[in-house]
Amino acid sequence: MDTTSYRVTAGLLFLNGRDFDMAALVCRVGETLERLGTRVTERRCLSDELAVIRTGDFDCRLQHDGPCDLARLARPAETRLMLTLLREGGLPSADHRRMQAVIAHLLADLQGVLAPDYVQWTDPDAVLTRDEFRAAVVGTAALPVPERVAPKVRRRKRLPDVESVYAGLRETIPGQARSSDEGDRLAALRAAFRDPDPEAGDVADDMPLREPTAPLRLAVWLMTITLGLFALPVAAALAVVNLLRGENLRLTSQMSALTGLFMVLASTGQIAQAADLMQALLP
Repeated sequence: MDTTSYRVTAGLLFLNGRDFDMAALVCRVGETLERLGTRVTERRCLSDELAVIRTGDFDCRLQHDGPCDLARLARPAETRLMLTLLREGGLPSADHRRMQAVIAHLLADLQGVLAPDYVQWTDPDAVLTRDEFRAAVVGTAALPVPERVAPKVRRRKRLPDVESVYAGLRETIPGQARSSDEGDRLAALRAAFRDPDPEAGDVADDMPLREPTAPLRLAVWLMTITLGLFALPVAAALAVVNLLRGENLRLTSQMSALTGLFMVLASTGQIAQAADLMQALLP
């Protein structure tokens, strides 16, 4: 069994002490991941200094660290907020690029809200001031991330190519010697905002609805069978959807909840009143 893992870490640096509302940060990071087409499965605050957001592809960890001292800093930073994307198992190079792109967008979103003094990229030597980072990315197609929309079919968001960002980064990192590893660092930065699947062209592939594990798919079918005991037409339609599009636990749970709501309204004779209320609430 492949036990290797891939990890990418970056962060925001604050010269003065700073407290964070970890629950609010978890919600914001989770929303940003969903806007980028990543399905969030769990959000959990483990402590006041550590939180984890699990997705179908990787784990995103938020950690509030203490003082740190880097070569670029005028004085040690008293507070550091680190973001780590971690995935177990072997990763193809395309997934490496996508994880770099995801953490780049997370940094860009958080720095606009938290206003850090410095932004630390995945390479510890690549430390930019907030103004340098903002000057490099503002005005490009990558930022800000578009507001969430609700399309009929959920599609993967394509991360745009922002080659000009890295030309700006090359000019705004002072005191960096032109060495062989500098090209590698800039290549990694350049790949972060690129489309993670360049061979896909302009074809937007749909996000898969099917649950990734057999126990979850089995749970969907058990819920569908149970729903058939109370509302056979709804269960039959749901079974057709499961066969054609794949088993989806969220869709099945929502259909079960709606069916139960209408059954309760029908048994109490409140359907007409509920319809009048909805009509009054609609503009």
